[in-house]
Amino acid sequence: MTMNMATICRTLRAVHWPQLVLLAALPLWWWWAQAWSATAALGVWLLANLALLALGERLQPHRDDWHPTVAHLRRDGGVFALNVVADGIATLLLAAAAIAIARADSAWPLWVQIAIALPLAELGSYWMHRWSHGDNPLWRVHLLHHRPARVNVANAMTAHPLNAIYDKLARFAPITLMGFDESALLAVALFGATQSLVAHANIAGGIGPLDRLIGSARLHRLHHSTREADAGNFGTALPLWDQLFGTYRRGAAPVAVGVFDPGRYPGELQLRALLLWPFGCAPCLRVVRCCRA
Repeated sequence: MTMNMATICRTLRAVHWPQLVLLAALPLWWWWAQAWSATAALGVWLLANLALLALGERLQPHRDDWHPTVAHLRRDGGVFALNVVADGIATLLLAAAAIAIARADSAWPLWVQIAIALPLAELGSYWMHRWSHGDNPLWRVHLLHHRPARVNVANAMTAHPLNAIYDKLARFAPITLMGFDESALLAVALFGATQSLVAHANIAGGIGPLDRLIGSARLHRLHHSTREADAGNFGTALPLWDQLFGTYRRGAAPVAVGVFDPGRYPGELQLRALLLWPFGCAPCLRVVRCCRA
């Protein structure tokens, strides 16, 4: 019995079971929440995701030293509050676009809409994310998301508010303008939210060959690696576009995550400086040697 239990525990630890549980529950939640507003359905789903993934991080951590401290949680909570506002702005812009085209519901079957909308939404996000890693102003915006030296569910949504706005527009503007039904958009939003959180969760184990079809924590940790050769995998929800455009990476877990040259940037807990970083050097950034950036 002891051997059997030990084998079961080792098997469970090899599997990222929270991701599998959430993906199995997602269609049921999407179907049941059809009568809700999209905001309520997504909000409750996010809370359920966060609760399960936080539990998984405690029971089965990938690395014990990646658990957030109180200071990290304070930073991540502050950014989350700002991004609630940013998300509202992006939603209003998308709603205005949807009203402007004022077309009837799509004549395509709902399953066809979802099958098209999922990779199409990821395509916009993939390219916006990839461009954000170039030598351009978008990197100054995206820096905040990569500054933490640990990856966990608490900082999964720690991104500059400008980053949150342009990522949502890149994902949803094409499928909104195509006139897809609200149910299809909700399916994309629920799947994208889950994948974003599980990809950052500090949970040991993988999803086996499924990570060739959908994003996983093992793939996304490589994206956050401080080793430049690892840092592909720009798609979070789906690896399809990475596979097609040559940026798909597989391999051992990174030794360290964060940015390639930390000395060039504000510290990971210097939230004010990181928020102002996209706008260039300023007196309030004296804590950073701006001339070195």
